Order: sequence, then C-alpha cells, then structure tokens
Amino acid sequence: MLENHTPHTVSRMKKLGGILLIAGTSIGAGMLGIPYAVAAVGFKSALILLFINWIIMLATALLIVEVNVRQPLTADLNTMAFATLGRFGQVVNWLAYLLLLYALTTAYIAMGGGLLDQYVLGVSNSGGYGALLFTVILGAVIYFGTSAVDHLNKLFFTLKALCFVGIIVVVVPYVQTSLLSTQSMGFGYAWYAFPILITSFGFHIVIPTIRNYFKNDHELKRIVVIGASVPFVVYVVWVIVTLGVVPVLGEYGFKYLMTHGVDLGKAYHHLLNVHAASGFIVGFSNIAVTTSFLGVTLALFHFNQDAYRLKKSIKAKLLNFVITYVPPLIFAVFFVNGFLAALGYASIFVCILLIILPACMAWSLRNSEGRNTLLSKAYLSLLILLGAFIIVLQILSSLGLLAVLA
Repeated sequence: MLENHTPHTVSRMKKLGGILLIAGTSIGAGMLGIPYAVAAVGFKSALILLFINWIIMLATALLIVEVNVRQPLTADLNTMAFATLGRFGQVVNWLAYLLLLYALTTAYIAMGGGLLDQYVLGVSNSGGYGALLFTVILGAVIYFGTSAVDHLNKLFFTLKALCFVGIIVVVVPYVQTSLLSTQSMGFGYAWYAFPILITSFGFHIVIPTIRNYFKNDHELKRIVVIGASVPFVVYVVWVIVTLGVVPVLGEYGFKYLMTHGVDLGKAYHHLLNVHAASGFIVGFSNIAVTTSFLGVTLALFHFNQDAYRLKKSIKAKLLNFVITYVPPLIFAVFFVNGFLAALGYASIFVCILLIILPACMAWSLRNSEGRNTLLSKAYLSLLILLGAFIIVLQILSSLGLLAVLA
C-alpha cells in the first residue's frame, strides 16, 4: 500500500549526498579487480560486459524503489520482503542480507584495521586494536545517523575522486589504442567475469536509507539512476587506463600479475617508470575501504533496527550498535580467513538479494495491484533467470570449470 506523506524539499547538497552514497557503496576496493576479470576478453567485450551488468543492476534497483515507495518510510528490505512475499520470502531475504553484509563488514574491518595498524599505530599486527579503533570511530558516525554519514562520505568520496583523477592524469598519456583494439583471447573468458562485475554494482542496500533521509519519493528514482551511472562511467575509464597500458601476456601483463600476485601499481611502475601511479592507487584503495564500510554498515544498522523493531532511543541505538558491529569485529580479529574465503561466494548472495528477490517482490506487488501484464511477467522472469544464471557461473567458477586467465 502506498505510503502517504508530505514530500520534503530535498536540497542540492542532500541530492549530491544520496548520489555519492550510492556511488561510494559501489566503488570500493573491489574496483581494482575489474581489469583482471575482463582483460582476457579485450576492451570492446569488456565494455559490453560492464554495460550488461550495469543494466541488470539498475533495473533491479528501480524495482526496489518501486516496492519501497509503497511501504512506510522506515521500511527496509526485511519489511518489503514480508509485505510482498510473506514469511518465507522474509526469511530468505534475512539470511542472504545478513550473510552478505556481515561478511562484507568483517572484510572491511579487517582491511581498515590493517591500515590503522600500518599508518597510525606503526605496527604490522596490533592484535586487534587497529580493527577495534576503526570500528569504533566509523561506527560512531553511523550511530549519529545518515546526515553524519552523508557529510563524512562526501569528504572521503572527494579524496577518492582526487586519487582516481590523479591515476588518470598520470596514466592516460601512456594509453595505447593498439592494446585496446587488439587484445582479446576470446569471449569464452566472459563467463568468469560476470559474477565479479555484478558485485561491483551492488548499491541497492542503501536505497531504503536514502528514501528515509530524503522523505521525498519523487526524487528517489532520479537519484538512483544518476548514482548508479557514476560507477559505470568510472569503471569504463578505469578499464581504458588499465587495458590500454598493461598487456594481457608478457612480463607484467595481466596473466603475469595474476600468477605472481603483483598489483597494478607495480605494473605501472615497471612498464611506465611512473612512481606516482602506485601512490594514487594505494590512496584510492585505502579510502575505498572506508566509503564502502560506511555504505554497507549504514544499511546493516538500519536493517537491524527494522528487523528487531528497535526504537530510536539511546538504549536501543546502543543495542543496535552492538548487534551491528560486535559480531563482525570478533570474526575480523579471530576468524578473518574463513570470512574472507566466504567473500568468494558474495556474488551468490548478491544475485539472491539484489536481483532475484527484487524481481519476485515486484511480481507480487504488481499482481496485487492488477498491473502485472504479460510483458511485465516476461521482464521480471528474465531478471530472475539472469540472477540464477550468474549464480551457476559462480559455482562453475569455484569448481574451476570456467576459462580464466591465470
């Protein structure tokens, strides 16, 4: 049922904050892995793959908007799933959501703690103090609400953008169009790339939070479209400045990098004799951990508030803080290897949570409103099948049955 409320006027800075929250959640440290995933298919095929994955994820994001605006302002994916799919759908959503977001949060705490160990505490391993410090500082920002996250995210996104621009400025003069036009080992390598690329456009979890922040449903769809387009543009530019400089084969080519565990910064340094590129890449990846952590745990914090029906009192928010951050902090300090291994299957949770479930929720909603036409059913069925297909690809990849460069 459509929620009736008076739309609030959304300031330009709030709109920008919503766009950057979507983009910042998508554009994480995982972006550095995109060139490795698409190098073997060549530049033109890489663009096609990026476009297909972007369209799929934008389509399902708009389905989440469609369902969410017919729920109360505070409704999260948990409430949406129950309202449209009943208890079974809610349980599936709950499991996929928590498995994905707690695994991501654990990984970000482990990486963020490692950064504080190295750059602040000056040790290789502080025994968990870096992870605790990282969690408490950024978790406090989440505790104080979406507005606080918005302001801090703008700062970090600006710094991340400056690092990215720095990479572009330094590397673009060395881009070879011949590498972009000739490097391809066949489209058979595309199947390996699909599960990796689909996770790179996973911002949907912040949509309910942004809607609650805006309190204006008319602006939400436009902000989602713009915010989702930013990662696509950034990834295209990133593919140009990587595939146009680093060859697929040969010393310090992508196959060499993947086989020997060498990062792109060292490849740039060896191939171009440019030191600055490596520094910008390190800066970008470090900041990306922070912006991704903010987006993911903001969504998790609000999800827990909705799922456990917690009020906005200080006591309830402190309880939510414990529920949200203590479990992943414990795993990040004591069991991080197991959780990082589980991240290899993140695309399965992404497909269930962000592709299949939104299509099923929209199907149920449209049925209840008498507008699920034959064309609508065909469209939603296609999205469900695509989600299932990518899950199969991830399983085949995990079994070593797909062509891969390394």
